[in-house]
Parts: sequence; C-alpha cells; structure tokens
Amino acid sequence: MRFARFLVVGVANTAVSYAVYLALLYVLDYRIAYTIAYLAGLALGYWLQARFVFRAPVGARSATAYVATYVTMYLASVAVLWVAVDLLGVPKPWGMLVALCVTVPTTFLLLSRGFRPRS
Repeated sequence: MRFARFLVVGVANTAVSYAVYLALLYVLDYRIAYTIAYLAGLALGYWLQARFVFRAPVGARSATAYVATYVTMYLASVAVLWVAVDLLGVPKPWGMLVALCVTVPTTFLLLSRGFRPRS
C-alpha cells in the first residue's frame, strides 16, 4: 500500500515538475531547466512524501534523509539524462522520463529508510 501511495504522489509531483521542465525549455538549456524543475519537485515532494506516503512527521531527520536521497538521485538522473540525450539521441522532452524510469524504484527504497511512520 505504501508503494502505491508513493507512486500516486510521485506521479502528481512528477507532472508538476515535468510541466515546469517543459515550460523552461523555451528559455533555458535543458540541463538548467531540469535542475530548476528538480528543485521545485524536491520541495513539494518532501511534504507530500512525509505526510501522505510514509505518514511521518516533518522534521530535521527526515528532511536530511530526503535531501540526501534526492541529491544522490539527482546526480544519477543527470547522468542518465546526459546519456539519453547526448549519446543516444533521445529527444530532450523525453530525456527526463528516461531518467525517472531509472531512479524511481531506487528512490522508494532509500526513502523507506529515512522516514519513520508515527507510532
């Protein structure tokens, strides 16, 4: 059930992030657009993950674990994005989706360790 909530929240958060990414592609390099979209998703995602997925209190411990997880996933996803767009020729609008396919399962596993449900 938790993974289902994770996916629902992830889809909603990703939709917002992807919309930001697509809008920014008109005025920014795809890497900068992705970074801004990622940061917007990071802020929204933390609150949604804590409250709805893991039903954990928002606090320093979970915030630290969340940020550490997403910094790691950011680095991994930028590498995947670069490989997809620059080496494999995937269209830029699809590059973010390729990166998500690689990082979503790993993110869930890492976040499961960082959030502790309320007792």
